[in-house]
Amino acid sequence: MKNKLLILLFAIFICLPAFAESILIESKNITVDKSKKTSIFENEVTVKTENGDIIKSNFAEYNKSTGLIILKKNISATDSQNNIIETENAEYSEKDKTLKTFGSTVITTSEKYVITGQDIILNNKKNFIRSNKKTLIKDMDGNEISLDNFEYQKDQNIFKSISKIKIIDKTGNKYEFSQIYIDTKKKEILGTDTKAFLNDASFKPNIKNKPRVFSNSIRINKDKSLFNKSIFTLCDYRENDKCPPWTIQASKMLHNNKNKTIYYDNAVIKVYDIPIFYIPKLSHPDPTVDRRTGFLTPSFLDTKNLGSGLTIPYFWALSADKNFTLKNKLFVNENPLFLGEYHQAFKNSNFLADFGYTEGYKKQTSSKKSGEKSHFFSKFVKNFDAKNGAKQTLNLSIQDVSNDKYLKLYRVESNLVDYNTSTLENSLNFFHEDEDIFFGFSTSMYETLKENYNDKYEYIIPEITLDKNLFSDERLGNLDLQTNYKARKYDTNKFTNFFVNDLDWDFKEINHKNGLKSKVLGHVRNINYETKNVDLYKNDSTAEIYGAFGYFAELGLEKIKSNAVHSLKPKMLIRYSPGGMRKENSGSKLDPISAFRMDRLDNLNNFETGLSGTVGFDYSIKKNEKDFDFSVAQIINEKENKKMHSKTSLDEKLSDLVGATTYELSENIDLKYNFSIDQNYSDFNYNEVSTALNFDPIKFDFSYLMENKHIGDQEYFKTKIDLEKSNNGLFSFETKRNLVSSSAEFYNLSYEYLNDCLRAGIVYRREFYNDSELEPENSLMFKITLSPFGKVNSPSFSQ
Repeated sequence: MKNKLLILLFAIFICLPAFAESILIESKNITVDKSKKTSIFENEVTVKTENGDIIKSNFAEYNKSTGLIILKKNISATDSQNNIIETENAEYSEKDKTLKTFGSTVITTSEKYVITGQDIILNNKKNFIRSNKKTLIKDMDGNEISLDNFEYQKDQNIFKSISKIKIIDKTGNKYEFSQIYIDTKKKEILGTDTKAFLNDASFKPNIKNKPRVFSNSIRINKDKSLFNKSIFTLCDYRENDKCPPWTIQASKMLHNNKNKTIYYDNAVIKVYDIPIFYIPKLSHPDPTVDRRTGFLTPSFLDTKNLGSGLTIPYFWALSADKNFTLKNKLFVNENPLFLGEYHQAFKNSNFLADFGYTEGYKKQTSSKKSGEKSHFFSKFVKNFDAKNGAKQTLNLSIQDVSNDKYLKLYRVESNLVDYNTSTLENSLNFFHEDEDIFFGFSTSMYETLKENYNDKYEYIIPEITLDKNLFSDERLGNLDLQTNYKARKYDTNKFTNFFVNDLDWDFKEINHKNGLKSKVLGHVRNINYETKNVDLYKNDSTAEIYGAFGYFAELGLEKIKSNAVHSLKPKMLIRYSPGGMRKENSGSKLDPISAFRMDRLDNLNNFETGLSGTVGFDYSIKKNEKDFDFSVAQIINEKENKKMHSKTSLDEKLSDLVGATTYELSENIDLKYNFSIDQNYSDFNYNEVSTALNFDPIKFDFSYLMENKHIGDQEYFKTKIDLEKSNNGLFSFETKRNLVSSSAEFYNLSYEYLNDCLRAGIVYRREFYNDSELEPENSLMFKITLSPFGKVNSPSFSQ
């Protein structure tokens, strides 16, 4: 049966008049030492103070003269605010109303904060809990606070600490303070000399990013974080603690956690500690946001044709599946250009639209004509759910401009628009592709933007293609059918209507005992057409049939020498097609691959006839990482065929001798050489040489092209040099020089610096053209892209 301290206090009332009615101690066992004036309590000890605190332990020793209670083993103290202290050694002073713990101590506050520390003091007179030793505090959300000391005001539910303070929140963000106040009731933190390291992966566009905010003071609660006199950056740390590539400094920085937006007052954007931009009010979504309504990064522009201006884009996130971007170009001396881009996603489909409008030039000259200018581009793509793994796609494209020079003049560029385009296309296409069949349907209208065209339009209504494998047999080989229907109207009154069927037979390859491989080839073409006002064709409905028979043979020879595999494959194609063909008005240069095809024309509406033989060989050397490949071919016709286009060289008895060479000396050196030698074997009609040299960190790309006689009339040399500086810098130089006119077509000179959070470059471009109202420009542009916000462009300086 439990004994009560009131009985004991009555027995020693004379010795302890000051403390007799202050406390109540209960336990199962009580021992009194009269000489030491102490009482020892063991087993289920309970101490109740006049403040309502309840202390439980396995052992308590009460000193009559000092008024101290020494507590040991399984101590649990609960105060009047329901804060719970757990430890193994402590003492309670009835005079000071103070509980002191010795060694490891755990406190659970009334707000469920868990404090782990040592040598902690609970003062009921002044109503605080304090410790001067290192302490760890955890809240219910899993946030951790490391302190060198702390004081907890129990009545106000506030933690205070001075010195080195660190917080790691539940998402891995780290905060450092020199002074902190934590309101556990309001769930709010106030700190000074703040360093916030935002290590949450969702806050990093790049894995190397080290987002952080340094500020004089901070206020953090559930909904927002407010930084005063702050510096913010996403950049990785630099050697010797140098300044980061970019920072945003502000008198006030507010991160709203609910709408995931960062707001700045008096923001200064610095690049390598150099101020480049100031704005009184600035806001942007935090890096965890994929898309958000708001202003995008502005850019400056300066062109010789339009002068100086500014682009201020605005993005609307209309819903989860659609958005709209307004990209206005505002000029100092010209009317503005209003641009808009709309995107919408459907189930298995997408729609894009791009449009623009301007009133045109304010001041007109002989070359700068008055008039409004506009454009509209759109594209719709639909993917159908077909059966058995088939693919079906529908494409609809619309392109329209009111002025031929409009796109290039205003340099309109987007997901749909390229200002360098010279042809507009309005089309509807449908494609079905299965394991052994392809079907395509399209209808198109083309409009050229080039000058000096009497008729700018061409119509294809419609074009239908069917490609079907009729059979595949181990003995008979493969037989494919391709059907093509195309109706074309162009040059105002010219019309062609073609229906073409092709049967392509590839017989099974025969392996002879001597290593020779051969096979028989067959090709049949049926051409049906109607035309109007086209001199090349008959005016009446016409049906034609052509056929060709071929025999292909190849001998494989191989030799191993000095750890290299040498392979030589002499080959031959004999092709015969009876009848005559129409005059061919177009053609492409012959090469070693096309020379061995049964169909050597790029035109489905015609067919090469006559007897010819193709001879040539492939030679290769394979040794470790070094590869050498050389191919050569020549066609021998029974007689001249002047109906073939001269560019192919197939209009002569002997075609050009054509060859192609690739030589990979190593992983770092590649050489390519293509040539075409006249039938006299002395004059080159075509030479193309290109080299790719990679001597890390410098790379060279050189190319030379010469076209002569029937192949063309051009000669130029192109150079491109890239120099990498470590992993961050890239210097590039590119030029193309026309050797016929001894003039350069363009110069590009650029230097780009790239790291985890910044991309900066300086670009010089010189263009050589004169396109009616457009004047050639020399431009020098400095461009900075701050990840993940966008880019800032300097004006281009034109001459």
